[in-house]
Amino acid sequence: MTKMGVRPSRIVDLRKKKVLLDKRLESLYKKAKHLEILCDIEIGMFFFTPGDQNIFAWPSLTQATDRVKNYLGFFDKKCPIKMVKHEDLLQSVLNAKEGKINQLEKIVEKKEMEYNFNQLVEAGKKFDELEVREIRALINLFTVKRAQLDERAKQLDENVETEIDSNDYNDGEENDGHL
Repeated sequence: MTKMGVRPSRIVDLRKKKVLLDKRLESLYKKAKHLEILCDIEIGMFFFTPGDQNIFAWPSLTQATDRVKNYLGFFDKKCPIKMVKHEDLLQSVLNAKEGKINQLEKIVEKKEMEYNFNQLVEAGKKFDELEVREIRALINLFTVKRAQLDERAKQLDENVETEIDSNDYNDGEENDGHL
């Protein structure tokens, strides 16, 4: 015959509650003691009832307190863990988002200036219609475009010089009768 489990429910009678608590704590103490012996670990437990000044500690209040202090001291000495405050984490996320927004703003500004430049070239927009900010950005765009053109001209000059040098080398060879 199987044993039917008892459903846990709140106990109203204080005497029954105290008896059950003592019985269950004794069982828990035995299991903790066996676990300490079998696994060679230190166990310290604290129990308290909300609204009551009584604190139950195992194996004793001083030993349990010492074990908690050892546990907390372990992280300070042997195993440093990087603790991040929630505020610091949020600030780092905010900084990353602001950096991304700044990058996107620069891309938008660049596209906008290229659009304004194209509108000026195609006579779709008059220079007088631009705002001061747009004019300054166009000046910056012109300097960037000018630098790109100068760099491209330099590359083309180098390519032409290497082709001329290779042709000069071929001119010195004897003609084998082909025109």
